[in-house]
Amino acid sequence: MPGYHLPYFTADAMGIFRDHGLEVEIVHPEPGPENIEAVAAGRYDFCLTSVTHFLRATTGDPGIGARFVFMVARHTHMGVFYAQDRPASHGRLIQTFSDLEGASFIGNSDSPFAREYLQLLKTIGVTAAPLVEMPYGEVAEGLAMGKGDVTADYVDLGPDYQARGMANGDEITALPFHEAGIDTYGSGLVAGTRLIESRPDLVRAVIAVVQEALEATRHDPSRGVGALLEAYPEAGFDRTLASWKASEPLIFLDDGRAAGEIDPDKWRRTAAHHMDVHATTFVEPESVYVACG
Repeated sequence: MPGYHLPYFTADAMGIFRDHGLEVEIVHPEPGPENIEAVAAGRYDFCLTSVTHFLRATTGDPGIGARFVFMVARHTHMGVFYAQDRPASHGRLIQTFSDLEGASFIGNSDSPFAREYLQLLKTIGVTAAPLVEMPYGEVAEGLAMGKGDVTADYVDLGPDYQARGMANGDEITALPFHEAGIDTYGSGLVAGTRLIESRPDLVRAVIAVVQEALEATRHDPSRGVGALLEAYPEAGFDRTLASWKASEPLIFLDDGRAAGEIDPDKWRRTAAHHMDVHATTFVEPESVYVACG
């Protein structure tokens, strides 16, 4: 998701890290929960990670030495992708969540994306429809070719789905889960507890950078694209900007809370959701978040 990571390259390009007295190396993340484990072990100072990966890490190690210090995506990243001008197998266009009734789903039945989709249907009171079994790597192409009606994935990946759709003459778009009432957090910045305790000044400085970088990217997203493409040339200029645009509604909320801060009640809804959907351990907000800003 190049757009989601764009602000940290913006911080590098604009000298925001330097202005806060920081020298930062942006490295490729470890896969899944290993990212959090690496931070807890002190191999990295900070990481960006999803709530799903974090809860998988805490389920595997309830005493893991890592905490969220800034919640970046305050909505879930999940969305339902579909071809907006192509009738679904029930004969109607998909325009709202109610149109998912009777629509076939493309994906791997054992995947977290399928589990999230089934929970969405349960939440909105829609009956699960036929599954078109397909490995994740083939899903976007399968949707574009009309092998099924919908799939579930991160809305930040919308540009990738749209590119596949355009190649097949279709406009592919997404219904974000949060618009259906799935009120859960998406992802954020994690620091090791040893770093939080020993260098609170450093943690506060990085949080300040994240806040400034997010706003700078919101103001002019093109500022950091060059730096990101130097590290990941395959991301592409237009794809990165489109991915960022898809990420913005998940990050910037008018919910009366300070940027990055966790609402304890919303965290409990998030933890309960993941416990139901992914069988992760329920953890209270004070066990996952430290206010350092």
